[in-house]
Amino acid sequence: MSTTVPSERLAEFLWERHANPWSGWTRVFAFPVLVYAILTRRKRLLVAAVAAIAINPVVLPQPDDARAWTSDVVQAERYWVDHGKHGALLRSLDVATLPVTVGALYAAYRRKPRATAVLTALSMALKFAFVNALVRHYEAETATEAGAESPSAEGPPSSAETDDGTAP
Repeated sequence: MSTTVPSERLAEFLWERHANPWSGWTRVFAFPVLVYAILTRRKRLLVAAVAAIAINPVVLPQPDDARAWTSDVVQAERYWVDHGKHGALLRSLDVATLPVTVGALYAAYRRKPRATAVLTALSMALKFAFVNALVRHYEAETATEAGAESPSAEGPPSSAETDDGTAP
């Protein structure tokens, strides 16, 4: 019998499935689709984009292995949330993304295609910068933790390494 509360089990369920590379990439592409649906007033496309974002981590299975870059992003995001949101660069990128994203949505609502395109691209660039910094922060933190536990530990393998630990 599990001692975790239902909300913890649900969170675990969602994190595990969100680590699926398909989850990460479909969510990346769902944002421009969402913005386009707002810009062009395509209600079915809007509903489909919102539904895809909402059900994404529920319908996709837990990945067989979590060695994809998007899986690293989810592991890093979970670590950051669970261990307190540390790091000035990470917080700055996270905070900067919100008004740009809202601006993209507002520009689409106001039917300003150029502003919509620029702000959508900027929002996505900021998000990619954030998740890249997040993964680097996670790798540094877990390497430090592993080093504290075992003096000979080298930390987690990078996503650029192959199964045998060598670089491709």
